[in-house]
Amino acid sequence: MQSLNSSMDLSDCMLPGCLEDITREDMEIVLLGTGSSQPSKYRNVTSMYIDLFSKGSLLFDCGEGTLGQLKRRFGVEGADDAVKKLRFIWISHIHADHHSGLARVLALRRDLLKGVPREQLPVVGPSQLKVFLEAYQKLEDLDMQLLDCRHTTEAAWDTFESSCGPSDSQSSPISPTNSEDTRISKKCDANATLFATVLHDADLESVVSFRVVHCPSAFGVSQEASKRTNRVGKLIPGWKVVYSGDTRPCKELVEASRGATYLIHEATFEDGMLDEAIAKNQSTTIEAIEAGNAAGVYRTILTHFSQRYAKIPLFD
Repeated sequence: MQSLNSSMDLSDCMLPGCLEDITREDMEIVLLGTGSSQPSKYRNVTSMYIDLFSKGSLLFDCGEGTLGQLKRRFGVEGADDAVKKLRFIWISHIHADHHSGLARVLALRRDLLKGVPREQLPVVGPSQLKVFLEAYQKLEDLDMQLLDCRHTTEAAWDTFESSCGPSDSQSSPISPTNSEDTRISKKCDANATLFATVLHDADLESVVSFRVVHCPSAFGVSQEASKRTNRVGKLIPGWKVVYSGDTRPCKELVEASRGATYLIHEATFEDGMLDEAIAKNQSTTIEAIEAGNAAGVYRTILTHFSQRYAKIPLFD
């Protein structure tokens, strides 16, 4: 488990503008799990917690044991606080090592906030996640609202924004054609409206999902903080963090990562295992690094290592 503070490496003379006057209270990335497939003695499976402090927190992927990792990092009371202030949870794809800890986190949040006025927690994920969550909710209410990753792509956000503007009478690519489509469209708009409000409250400019090359309906995500004013009153850009999910190298990821402060990229295999990486639609260490270099990101952070590497993955 590792923490990466947004103020790291402030002595670097080539800091991007978004890190100017950065403080400890702006953002912290906590890697709750950096292993793939299944938990091991030294690495839990994938999850990434982004602490925005007074503005809330975000959770990206939620493999089994994520709640336990939060308790190890923050203590029991600290983990409770971390879960209570979640703004949303984002899931990259349907493989179990990326979502099987989700129900425990949602159930804890429900219990902690019982009797407190609140909105349901947005969970953004692939369409297949709906089957899992609906089946689980027959056992207990998880107090969440599911939003398909397809409805948070750049094209989907453009459609949503245009439908909320003065030209909302124009047809969109998903305009309803019958009563059932109308009901679904209205529900999608309501979920997107809630999510847009959540982003505003978290002081985020955008959260955009994009397709990657892994299994069907696998996504990566880019999140960007709102612009802010520095000590001399100049408006400067917010930080940008991109998470690859599981993927082979692809142009969609590189394009989404351009100008990013941090690219968190899976690096399942060592460089000598390219054939295995291709067969399983994963990336090697050098491929992850090359993706960051191609996008011109400030820092590339590697994660999702094969559990064959007990402690430290092999590097050339």
